[in-house]
Amino acid sequence: MNVTMLQAFYYDTIDSTIDEAKRLIQAGKINDIAFIVANEQTKGRGTRGRKWESPYSAGIYLSIIHLPKDKNFLKRTTLYTQAAGIACVEAIKDVCSIQTQIKPINDIYFNGKKLGGILVESKLHEKGISSLITGIGINTHKIQRELDRKVVEPISLEEIMKDNFKNFSKEELIKKIVNEVCFWYSKLTTYI
Repeated sequence: MNVTMLQAFYYDTIDSTIDEAKRLIQAGKINDIAFIVANEQTKGRGTRGRKWESPYSAGIYLSIIHLPKDKNFLKRTTLYTQAAGIACVEAIKDVCSIQTQIKPINDIYFNGKKLGGILVESKLHEKGISSLITGIGINTHKIQRELDRKVVEPISLEEIMKDNFKNFSKEELIKKIVNEVCFWYSKLTTYI
């Protein structure tokens, strides 16, 4: 899939890319597949409403929207969430040359530390899921992060990549993640 052909919405600061996705869908501004990127989120969130710290220019704050065609409705999001995790791990490996892991079902880890997370929200229709929003947060830069849980230590791509981080392109990683998520989405809607 060519990311440049998709609807894209860029924001400097926003409450949440997922909440903006819902507003854009409600306003009829999304046609099929789109993505939203922000430099900062003031109300980023993770699973079970946990706060996702989204400081300015210190991470990737991304939501990918799929509005399924009538014949391609998913029935559940569990397998899709796992596929989105695989998509992120593959994208990070391709762009950053590092191997991360998925902590089931929706966390991205590196050596036992949390690098990112995935939050999938959907809206149901009588035929299945009528809208699917995949929120993805990845820590790119090393800064002090306030966590609402002290169970796991955060880590950033800057800390992992060290000297190679100077060649890192946030835009390239975003494009690769969008491509990979869309690839896995198309596989699931074709074969399920």
